[in-house]
Amino acid sequence: MSNPENDTTDDATTTRSGSPVPSLYSFSSSVDERLLLRQVYGRILNSQNDTYFLPADLEEHRRLDLQHHIYTLSLGSLYPAPDLVRKALQPQPGKSRAILDVGTGSGSWAIDMAREFPHCEVVGIDLVPPRIQGELPINCRFEIDDANLGFAHYRESFDVIHARAVSAGIRDYPWFLNELAQCLRPGGVLLLGDGEMQLYDQDKKPLAYTEPGRPGFSWIHRIFFAGYNAMKNRGGSIDSASMSPTWLRANTLFTDVGWHKIFIPIGPWTYQDERSRVLAEMLRMNCLSYISGLGPLLLSEGYLPESVEELQQKAKAELQELRVRVFSRWNFAWAVKKSA
Repeated sequence: MSNPENDTTDDATTTRSGSPVPSLYSFSSSVDERLLLRQVYGRILNSQNDTYFLPADLEEHRRLDLQHHIYTLSLGSLYPAPDLVRKALQPQPGKSRAILDVGTGSGSWAIDMAREFPHCEVVGIDLVPPRIQGELPINCRFEIDDANLGFAHYRESFDVIHARAVSAGIRDYPWFLNELAQCLRPGGVLLLGDGEMQLYDQDKKPLAYTEPGRPGFSWIHRIFFAGYNAMKNRGGSIDSASMSPTWLRANTLFTDVGWHKIFIPIGPWTYQDERSRVLAEMLRMNCLSYISGLGPLLLSEGYLPESVEELQQKAKAELQELRVRVFSRWNFAWAVKKSA
């Protein structure tokens, strides 16, 4: 009987041809997967990068699929700045078009982009292979790579580069943005997206951290605060969600920098219509799974198992019962690479 943790499409990368030069390593078999993964405190994590310490198992990839739908529903599209993206990917005789998805996770965005733009080659890279169910579009493939090592093999290879929810695993985000700029062709578009660990009150003002028993305390805020500090201690660029526009403007390779923010309630304690209700409910389910996935990270930082269990149980109870009314802010940024 097969192990569901190892149910992966083996030929998702190396059998694809015609796309840009391959990454440093292409995943090709379930044997390789066992070398790329490790078990830590009951969850499966990547074995390549100690900075990124969230799970990489089937449960987490299902959460990332849900998160993909949250991004798409909140934007009303697979990407922000649609005019810039469509212009960059417009077919032209004699020119191939290519898209890179950095930190592809479950691979959902890469696959959906391959279907929306069948004339483009789409490459998704991550620390571990995605678990693909169903047939992979012929113009899509996946590679194994660590973005912290740079992309010298991808110079001026892509028309659109997408990096979403990768901040916890990136050690130097301005350097990372510069690497992505060099991988873009002139006129290419960089797309960034991430949710903040900072939570916001009903007036969409940042929540201040408080201790148990004091006014304004919540377990959901406490565990997010603990996760934020743990990620920062591991070297992650966890503040990049709000800093990206500033860093993009400071990079001389970019122009036409834009930024868009969306507040989403965690749970349907407020909503305007059915779409916003569904979005709030999806975010609540995403956060419940995310809280479960914080276990290895917090335990690795010295939290006692009983403390982590209390944090997780009480934060989940608050969300399930809608006892806390908070917003999450999701930030999207984009920029165009200057023409030569």
